[in-house]
Amino acid sequence: MTPTLHELADWLRAELGEQQPLKREGRQTVRRLALALEPADLPPTPAADALFLHRSLRVGERWSGLGVLGVHDGFDLALTTGPNYRLAHALGWRDVRKVVWRGELKGITATPPQDSWTGLRAALHAELGGEDSSWPPAPSPEPLRLALINAMSPGLIEHTADGGVRVYLTGQLRPSAAAAAHARGLSVIALGHRRTEQWGLRRLADELRAAFPGLRTEIHAQAD
Repeated sequence: MTPTLHELADWLRAELGEQQPLKREGRQTVRRLALALEPADLPPTPAADALFLHRSLRVGERWSGLGVLGVHDGFDLALTTGPNYRLAHALGWRDVRKVVWRGELKGITATPPQDSWTGLRAALHAELGGEDSSWPPAPSPEPLRLALINAMSPGLIEHTADGGVRVYLTGQLRPSAAAAAHARGLSVIALGHRRTEQWGLRRLADELRAAFPGLRTEIHAQAD
């Protein structure tokens, strides 16, 4: 099944909750889709019929004739460090629950299959390719419970710690909240903002190919 540009837009709308994923019209039949986080990651002449960009605002008039698809907020929520149920499934997390803070959905809590911080960290590295920084939790007889949150603040640290969380996963370390985490004995693993986005881009490409078997995808990413 080779999709049209509008069929891809409809799929992104349904799966990622983006109201207007079609940012620019182009060729209607899409056999090859180039995916990137931002325009700067794309080559001058991508071998594609259309583009998907996580951050599409600066695409301008470049790559004339190619349709442009884009999802920002929905991508962040579903495919990075927010309520990323896809990552939870990939890593075998159990008892997954939403984290709502001040009326906003911020992420999830879950119980990993690993019973040690070292094992959990190794599984995250294998899936995501590394981390930016981390430290272990305070010793405790309690089982590991983790939170995957798209922000880091003293209030969120307290909120998750009160819910039994011992490991706090996020994109970037916020020094202003690190003291609160140490005070509560929480481990923090800063997975890396761009690293988690790249995981999300790979996962999105996989799901698009599964939904549209006639579609070929190519991911473009600049080296960190």
